[in-house]
Amino acid sequence: MRDESKTPEAPAAPQRKLTPANENPWYVLMTLYGEQEGKRVDLELHEKNRRAWNAWASQCLSSEEKGEVVKSSRLTWGELEAWEKVSDDITSRYLAEYLRRNPNVDHPPELPDPRRLIKCKEIGFYKRVQFSGMLFCGSADFGESVFCRGVNYSNAMFLRDAYFYSVKFEGKAFFPSVSFSQWTEFGKAEFKKIAYFQSAKWSVDVDFREALFTGEANFEEASFKKSALFQSAKFIQNAHFGLATFEGFAYFAGAVFGRTGELPCLSNFSECHFSKPTSFRGAKFHDAFPNFSGAILHDKTSFTAKSVPTDGEKALGSSLYWPASPVQDLETARESCATIRHLLAKQGLPEDEHFFFRREMHFAGKIGSIWQRLPYLLFGLFSEYGYSILRPTLWLLGVWAFGFAAFWGYFSGCCVPAPHEVIERPMGSAIALSFSNLFPLFGFGRTFLLEELKALPAVLQFFSGFQTVASLPLLFFLGLGLRQRFRLR
Repeated sequence: MRDESKTPEAPAAPQRKLTPANENPWYVLMTLYGEQEGKRVDLELHEKNRRAWNAWASQCLSSEEKGEVVKSSRLTWGELEAWEKVSDDITSRYLAEYLRRNPNVDHPPELPDPRRLIKCKEIGFYKRVQFSGMLFCGSADFGESVFCRGVNYSNAMFLRDAYFYSVKFEGKAFFPSVSFSQWTEFGKAEFKKIAYFQSAKWSVDVDFREALFTGEANFEEASFKKSALFQSAKFIQNAHFGLATFEGFAYFAGAVFGRTGELPCLSNFSECHFSKPTSFRGAKFHDAFPNFSGAILHDKTSFTAKSVPTDGEKALGSSLYWPASPVQDLETARESCATIRHLLAKQGLPEDEHFFFRREMHFAGKIGSIWQRLPYLLFGLFSEYGYSILRPTLWLLGVWAFGFAAFWGYFSGCCVPAPHEVIERPMGSAIALSFSNLFPLFGFGRTFLLEELKALPAVLQFFSGFQTVASLPLLFFLGLGLRQRFRLR
């Protein structure tokens, strides 16, 4: 009999059916002279494929458009004007190649129109893909496809929209120096290995929302002319944005850097230029603080100024916004906190500013020799870097209580030496004397307790002086905490 106590397993989610790449007419045209079969790229073969594709693609361009392409790329006029010479050869070769790869097909599809959408959606690319230097004149849809091996789009040009939503890149994905002229979508794409977008250029909005970067993500020297959308993207390993320029709004709200990978995730935004407001609201940096050294950030850049999320945020999947023990150079972490603090100070957000000030001081207390670190360590110990009201209050109470115990013991005559005269109210005198030592500016001791002070032995006179000296910084720290808590927002 079947065990009814066991919960039946839920059925596996159905896998979408992928069309083999060789059944796609556009892929056949892209690889007209053959596919990449070996471990290394056959550059001579790719050059033939590239020239054939670009000749076909550019036939729909006007002379002005071709001139712009030549001016902004490595393509030549000869490549873009070659269609009339090679059209018959490409057409006949395409029909023959399609039938060769699909022997069960009686009638191959006609040669695609370069002005129409390039339909490569839900395609299974099972071999290495080499599309470098290719020109995409029509909109290109690679959505929900799977690249099982490496793919290389280096120096390619997309003149219309480019769709890579929900694409799975199982191998390395290379997009260096690619030019995207219209809307580009990588939403929910999965990059299993390195994603290389160095020096890529986006002329309009680009969407990487909820993209998953399992390997390293490299956007160094990339150019974002319009909005860059990285909301809820996940970077498992290092994320490199050094020297990138964001001329439009940049959104990293809810993005996740690190946590689940074997290696720590270091997010590098050094030397970046953010021309418009950028949102890191709700972004989670699990392993290290972002590196903003040399970066130019807009004054309205926003950050989440707390470490632990609220219960409501935990329900949405948040666990930790900033690392407690970052695995990075501490000087870099300190500089990053100082940069963020400076921005928040300009925005008039004292609570948020002080959150990063405390972390800046925390890292400063871990850098250098013990004598260089000691002031920061004491600052944190006694006042939580000027934020706590409770901590300096407790220290003041401790100094007062210790003095009260010493003075009470002396005035009660239970210690050696004992006072020469009997003190009528030893407990009250001890309370008052210890209190007056903590607040010397009010002059209570000189006015009401002068005789008791004169009667003290040398050791207790020294301790009275110690109380006075110790109370001054503690009162100052208490004032800092009160100011931070109640100053006008």
